[in-house]
Amino acid sequence: MAETAPAPAELRFADARLFRELLGQHDEHVKGLERQVGVRIDVADSTLTLHGDPLETELVSRVLLQLYGLLESGYPIYPSDVDYALRILSSDRNAKLRDIFLDTVFISAHKRVITPKSVAQKEYIDAIRNFDIVFGIGPAGTGKCVAGSSLVLTTRGLVPIDSLAVGSAPGEYEPIDLGIASHSGVERASHVYNGGRSRTLRLKTRLGLEIEATPEHPLLCLRADGVPAWQRADELQPGNFVAVQRGQAMFGGDTKIRFEYRPNGRRDHAKAILVERLDEELAYLLGVLTGDGCLTFRNRVILSSADPEIVACFRALADRLGLRVFRNAPGRPYDYAIASAQLYQLLLSLGMSPGKSAEKHIPESVLRAPREIVRAFLRGLFDTDGTVERRGGYPSVLSASKRLIDEVQIVLLNFGVLSAKRTREVRYGGRTKRYYELEIRGAEAERFYDEIGFGLARKQGLRKPKRRNTNLDLIPHVAALIDAAAKATVLSRASHKRIYDYRVDRRRPSYAKLGEILGLLATAAVGDSYKRLRKLHDLGLFWAEITDIEEGEADVYDLTVPGSHSFCANGFVNHNTYLAMAMAVAELMKNSFSRIILTRPAVEAGEKLGFLPGDLAEKVNPYLRPLYDALHDMVDFDRARRMVERGTIEVAPLGFMRGRTLNDSFVILDEAQNTTTEQMKMFLTRLGYGSKAVVTGDVTQIDLPAGKASGLKEAAAILRGIPGIRFITFTERDVVRHPLVQEIITAYDRAER
Repeated sequence: MAETAPAPAELRFADARLFRELLGQHDEHVKGLERQVGVRIDVADSTLTLHGDPLETELVSRVLLQLYGLLESGYPIYPSDVDYALRILSSDRNAKLRDIFLDTVFISAHKRVITPKSVAQKEYIDAIRNFDIVFGIGPAGTGKCVAGSSLVLTTRGLVPIDSLAVGSAPGEYEPIDLGIASHSGVERASHVYNGGRSRTLRLKTRLGLEIEATPEHPLLCLRADGVPAWQRADELQPGNFVAVQRGQAMFGGDTKIRFEYRPNGRRDHAKAILVERLDEELAYLLGVLTGDGCLTFRNRVILSSADPEIVACFRALADRLGLRVFRNAPGRPYDYAIASAQLYQLLLSLGMSPGKSAEKHIPESVLRAPREIVRAFLRGLFDTDGTVERRGGYPSVLSASKRLIDEVQIVLLNFGVLSAKRTREVRYGGRTKRYYELEIRGAEAERFYDEIGFGLARKQGLRKPKRRNTNLDLIPHVAALIDAAAKATVLSRASHKRIYDYRVDRRRPSYAKLGEILGLLATAAVGDSYKRLRKLHDLGLFWAEITDIEEGEADVYDLTVPGSHSFCANGFVNHNTYLAMAMAVAELMKNSFSRIILTRPAVEAGEKLGFLPGDLAEKVNPYLRPLYDALHDMVDFDRARRMVERGTIEVAPLGFMRGRTLNDSFVILDEAQNTTTEQMKMFLTRLGYGSKAVVTGDVTQIDLPAGKASGLKEAAAILRGIPGIRFITFTERDVVRHPLVQEIITAYDRAER
């Protein structure tokens, strides 16, 4: 007898507008649930029909009904909220989302609202409010960093972020004083942090732009309701849109050449080459050699070109330096060479790659140089490796080096030029080889010709008259805002017709079109939807659609930018957490306590403070950096500094608590798994009148020497049940990170049992 399929579950919703919000833009909320749970959800009018396993359909029904209840309370729903709701109700089907999502910690100093994301996090907040001593035990977060190769836009030009932390060890941060491009303009970065080796996520976009960051690292994204917001990398998925800056025109100013020739033995009496500055002529040749040259043979600079203008420039450089050009080898009429150890070493000192074509990159001296030098280099590169589409006049550049193409794409962004990267398989000599190509189309091609162009007249001459823009620089998620703004004003029939496709999301507007729409809607300028559209238009960011996310591992780094807490890396806008800290700052702002004390063990892996190098601050700051990070997320840098100077906030190693009585204080002990029994007892007995203590730690990450018991573990065994003390245990369900991390934690728990 055939098995009967389970009866579908049917959910009806009274309010059509709230029903549409429950579905999400393009039904993304429903589709997300279908992907994660395996239930099929049919949408008809204001009804949802759920097909699948009865237990799973019951779970999804609870999620949808409770989310609808939140919408009725005026709480907006985003894709991340749907994910959190599913996570919470999967763990506890009796949980009330309203109690969790509507419970907020308001940080008045930053006008910031922080909400719990799980049942345990809600219990944690309640415990901190109601108990004098609270232990939060479970998996911790990690640093918010980007990969070391990420190019950061600074007043010194484009620099790899790891170059700002040379000499620092993992876990350390170094003071710097450097202008950084943020989404608010140019700001000062005060510190660079070395996060060591870490798991990463590489986000790839439709244009080919990429960024590699730790799962917790926030990026500026455009939500489905058209509002820019920070989202962690592990919350993002294909189809989301991340912010990319362009047109900052931030270039370096360094043209000085620091080169001293090292003779090849005693018999080397070659006349010294004297080049003091990197000028446009030399920069152009660096571009030419990056495209059609090579330094793979020691002390020999080779150019392979059949273009007379390119060869003439190569000969002009040789004449300028008193060198001679000769044919490289019989039978190779297009190979020209300069045999000079001095020139070879000079080019290496400027950052030219001595490797094969797949290893080429933009020289560091060019990335640090002024605008005209960078432009000259790009012209040399496009004159050799670049082509122009004859029909459309669109320029492109092709290379075997992915790094080179990635760097060129980012440098073009600084000039305000968007380009699309793609791969091409090319057969040559009986073998297939992968190449990387940048294409520049539409209005971006016009901008390229105006800002950079070709040095070769025959290529520049292929420029075509201005054409209509391609569907490249379009703004997503604005249909609802345009529709709401249109309803708030009076439009003519012709105007309605002009914007109709954009109101119903049939088309996405370009920035020019959005400006035109705003002009038509000017009488609605007082409305919230109009103001959001205007703000989005004025930001001028490119919204890149994520197409793929890959797991990886890299050495990672972060910057502290006290003003906006953001910086631009690889074109993306990055943000530079945590419930206990949020509670502490919120209570301080309400004058519930007179000060905050943040502490953690400063003895890790057997190291003693007395044997560490430097003064006291240099010794303890690497250990306390995570506390400063969390603090600066809640309070702006200058205000935090003043509060520290006044003693309103104290950040100190645990050992400095000995012999003190902590009255009227909100005290946080972090990394408590690395306390000894004596340290934990000492800390807990420091608590004075009117004080509260929150102890956090992960007992699976103990770094104490072998044989030393963890004070946190012992406290959990000894102190449970004492009135006024509450223990909250976090599990993998409370790790708001990539799902794989939850599986790792669960696997380790199983193995230990």
